[in-house]
Amino acid sequence: MHGVIRFVDSELLPASTPEDYPKIIKSGIDEEGQHPKSPKITGPSGVVTLIHRLGRPQLLERLLDDTGTHDFYLRVHTKIDFVSDVYVTRHGYNVEIGFINGDGEFAQHGVRYRIEHDPEIPSTVGKWTPLSTSDLGSQWGGVDHWVRAQGAAVAKGIWFQNHWDFPDIEVTWSGMSDEDKADLTAWLSERAARLTDKDKEETKEYEERKAKDGDEHLKIEEDMGMRAYYEAQMACRADCGEKHPKLRCSKCKVVRYCSPECQQEDWKYHKTYCGTESPVPEKFQSSA
Repeated sequence: MHGVIRFVDSELLPASTPEDYPKIIKSGIDEEGQHPKSPKITGPSGVVTLIHRLGRPQLLERLLDDTGTHDFYLRVHTKIDFVSDVYVTRHGYNVEIGFINGDGEFAQHGVRYRIEHDPEIPSTVGKWTPLSTSDLGSQWGGVDHWVRAQGAAVAKGIWFQNHWDFPDIEVTWSGMSDEDKADLTAWLSERAARLTDKDKEETKEYEERKAKDGDEHLKIEEDMGMRAYYEAQMACRADCGEKHPKLRCSKCKVVRYCSPECQQEDWKYHKTYCGTESPVPEKFQSSA
């Protein structure tokens, strides 16, 4: 359970704001769980991370402009039975996020928030206070910790399913000009074509590997997956982006860093599990 959430620090969404303020997640959501000292995973941060990764800053600006843009709606269509569509809709200061099932039913599950601005917090973006949750057609409600947990589940779903990579999205906001609509339509079309081509190329490469590897295909694919896993383990543990760091923790000799500064930043997390990780197997260290 070593996942540590780290945020992108931007002028619009500072990484230093309190928990209920949306922030762009840079890294750290871990399938094996989170470090006990890690910042919390929240629904608002999951949603702004999704929109940030779509690659069009205007969309994030419109979502967060709760005083100048009254309504905002975005939906990612997955067109895959086992991956739900995800949506966010805002009316003034009221926000709802969640999943849409194959029958087109919203809030499967969903979470609602109320945006509140605190004059003592130096941020142009308000705090998203969790209000209620609903699932499978149940009434909206829930105690605070459960509503927060459902919001975190939305964020995790977005992260693990890479919703930002699906070609088909629909988005609208109030006050769109004709120019806004034309620019958005052109961008959506170009984006969908680019992602579709990428998917076709990846499928082609996979089929070529499958034909080449024959009976060894599954074993080789598994080996590739393990190599990718260990490459991530050998990257700078402070998640700065350095893939081939040279420094190692002097105590456990396993965890790696690119600089003393990164090691110092990560020590508050690493010290609680230092010495508990197994070394990377020799066969996977050639890429380090």
